[in-house]
Parts: sequence; structure tokens; C-alpha cells
Amino acid sequence: MKKTFLSVIAIVLVACLSFVSCQKTTELTGSPASLEQKLAKDQVLTDAINAAKDLYLKTSGGTLNDANSLTELQAIIAKVNNKTATSADLTKAATILGMPYESFIKEIQEFGVALGKVNEKYPELSKMNSSDLQATFTKAIELNPELKNSLGADAIVNGKVMACPLRDICNLAVTLTKMFAGDAICAAINVTTIPVVGGLLCSLVLNLGAGLLTGICNALPC
Repeated sequence: MKKTFLSVIAIVLVACLSFVSCQKTTELTGSPASLEQKLAKDQVLTDAINAAKDLYLKTSGGTLNDANSLTELQAIIAKVNNKTATSADLTKAATILGMPYESFIKEIQEFGVALGKVNEKYPELSKMNSSDLQATFTKAIELNPELKNSLGADAIVNGKVMACPLRDICNLAVTLTKMFAGDAICAAINVTTIPVVGGLLCSLVLNLGAGLLTGICNALPC
């Protein structure tokens, strides 16, 4: 009788241990998080989006979306690089940019460095085409409600409260793509004081940057 009782206890213990073991195995072998899920939870993406948001808001007062202004700005940037720009050129650049020229270059650098950290952690992004990049960033933002809501919040532009001004952020993506197609802006932002060398910063802003900005636009709730 005693032996039978002990046998029953042993069977129950083995069954319990087996069940726990199976549970742990199931947990360990569960589906790995997707790239979008990882990005949604990662501070590096939030930092890059905040840098993009700052860049957009600070240039909203300029005329960057005007084709003629953009052409004129590219010429001024080339003159700045060649050290032939006049004070009138810099004044005109500030009007186009909505901020002083030097401040704009600094904003672009900070945006590029933020993108560089995303690229360093997720190098597979740099191998994607623009459509896949936009889809990936859109999904990542969708998976982070707090981030998505913050992008759709009211913001002050030129001293006025505007509801969801970032819905036009796609315009900045188009502008960056056009601006970075030339060498002048790349030379201007690739300085030795930032931790990105060669043409990498320019490439990141042109590719990841445009993809991220368009992703933000597509994911906005308004």
C-alpha cells in the first residue's frame, strides 16, 4: 500500500515537472520578435523620430517646399562651402530654412547622428528599398501608441498652435531627397566633429531619413 502511494506521488511529480519543462520550452522557442516590434520598443527609434520632429518644426517657417527656393539654397550652400557666401546669401538662406544656416546644418547633423545609431543597431535597414523602409517605420510607429499619439499632438509653429502639423512631414522627406542629391549639402554636414565619417551621414539622411519621415507621415492618426 505504502509502495503504491509512493509510486503515485512519483508519477504526479514527474508529470508536474514535465509540464513545467514543456511550458519553459514553449516559451523559449516562441516566435522571435519582428524587426518592427523591436524598433517599436527601442529608444533609438524614438530619439531619431524626435530629431526628425524637431527638424520639421524648426523649418516649418521657411520656404523649403518651394522648388525655386530649394535651388537657390543649394547654390548658397555651395558658396558657403567655397567660402564665397555673402551676408546677403546667409540672410536669404535663413529665410528659406526658417532658421540661421549654421543652426540648420547642426539640426541635420543631429538628425543624421540619431539615424546613425538606428543604422548601427539595425544594419538590415540600410539594405532595404524605400518602400520597405517606409512600411517598416510605419508599422513600428503603429506598434507604439504613445509615440504615435505624440506625433499627432498639437504643436506650436511660428507662434501659433496647429493641430497635427506633422501630417505634412512628407514634404520634408521630398525636400531632403532633392537637397541631398547634390554634393554641397553632403560636404556641409560631413565635418570631423561628429562621430560619422565619409559620406555615411549624407547617405543615412538621404535613405533612412527620407524613409523614416515618410513612415511618420503614413502612421499619423490625423
